Amino acid sequence: MKKIFSSLFLIALALVLVACGDQGDRTQAKAKLVEWYELSPDAEFDTTKPVTINFWHRMGSASQIIVAEWIEKFKVLYPNITVNAVKAGDDYNQLAEKIGIAIPAGTMPDIAESYPDHIARYALGDAPLALNYFISHPTLGYSEEELADFLPSLWAEGASYDQAGTILSLPFTKSSEGFFYNKTYFDQHGYEVPTTWDQVFEIAEDIKKREPNAFPFGYDSEDNLFITASKQWGAPYTGYNEQTGKGEVLFNNDQSKEMVKYFKDKVDKGLMLTRTLNGEAYTSDIFKTGSRLYMYVGSTGGTRYAYNQELFDKDMRVGVAPLPSKDGKGAQVQQGPNINLFNSGDEQRMIAAWLFAKFMISAENTAQFAIPSGYAPIRYSAYETQIWKDYVDGIKDNPTTLAEAQNKLVKEAIDMFRNNGEIFFTQAVFSQSSKARTEVGALLVSIFAYNAPNEDALNAYINSEYQKKYNFVTN
Repeated sequence: MKKIFSSLFLIALALVLVACGDQGDRTQAKAKLVEWYELSPDAEFDTTKPVTINFWHRMGSASQIIVAEWIEKFKVLYPNITVNAVKAGDDYNQLAEKIGIAIPAGTMPDIAESYPDHIARYALGDAPLALNYFISHPTLGYSEEELADFLPSLWAEGASYDQAGTILSLPFTKSSEGFFYNKTYFDQHGYEVPTTWDQVFEIAEDIKKREPNAFPFGYDSEDNLFITASKQWGAPYTGYNEQTGKGEVLFNNDQSKEMVKYFKDKVDKGLMLTRTLNGEAYTSDIFKTGSRLYMYVGSTGGTRYAYNQELFDKDMRVGVAPLPSKDGKGAQVQQGPNINLFNSGDEQRMIAAWLFAKFMISAENTAQFAIPSGYAPIRYSAYETQIWKDYVDGIKDNPTTLAEAQNKLVKEAIDMFRNNGEIFFTQAVFSQSSKARTEVGALLVSIFAYNAPNEDALNAYINSEYQKKYNFVTN
């Protein structure tokens, strides 16, 4: 599988590197989200002059400890670089808002944790640093072999901002969603792990007969449900206009409405709920009661939250699998933050930021960061590091403690992510894509909560809500 992915990746990479190599070509300028900073092939980093760079993030205390260790190790390699790591927000939205305010004042950081939608907003101020010439630089960049070491779908997300191959981010702590299920209950009742939504709801109906007060299945993120199911149903969501190269909002279509009606039917039958319908509580919280909910879709980055001590003590065990699909052909959105750099106008400072960014996503560091979290290492070689091998060797097939059970499930979630690279996808990223994501999640909630007196009333309500949300996003 790796060889196939690597071959495809190198073909795509060659196209980008060709574009990088022709520094005089400006025929694609209008299609670029931001201009590529033309780092000269002769550019070098001056190790004699002190440089200070700022890294803004929203990490918790455990992750901050790891980053602090990285900064110390990086300081040994580059004594003249001082890295200030700053928690600039409690979540990604707060972080993005603070960066958005800093950009006009020219006080943005040198590096930040980022989601693609946020970077697209930063690009309105021409603030992100296009990394193409840094990546292809003969001494400061990556070799083709090093680039092929990154999981292809994760690397490709960094070039999802336009059709010109502009690379604005690097993969950092990546995840997707997993289908988590009560393995003990499944084994007791002879359920096979479902691969399609129809199979999920066949199981849900059987559970409902036995457990009439149960909501057998839950989905944490309405946004992700809409986006992933749109892909599975072949329903346009967002995309790029081939003539203009600009992003387009496309979700107001008949295929999408049929998809939403499919899931609303399951909500109406009491077979399914979502986080918002659950009073903003994660569906994993109900799952951990040991009754009322027996399977859910949640982030692999939160894999450890599938367990608690009480459930473990009752001998309940949890399994994880790829998301079910409409027709057996897998498709699920990948998620998790990237890191992006900003154009400070100071080349030495930007090179210093680039060097630290490369250091953060080295094989050893991405493996170290993944182990306590459930985020997947982003490089193939990370799975060959000693730290990862030691972690895998410590996994117990038959856990005797909660920590051992959590470690086993995290490993299984990461394996699921690593071994199914062909099913993960990203959407077009542009100035309205973040708004579209938020609004389609709200659209689902609105439709799921609507008590329709008849089919005609339901269709009229769906059409009205779709048009309302579409108008809001596009105007």
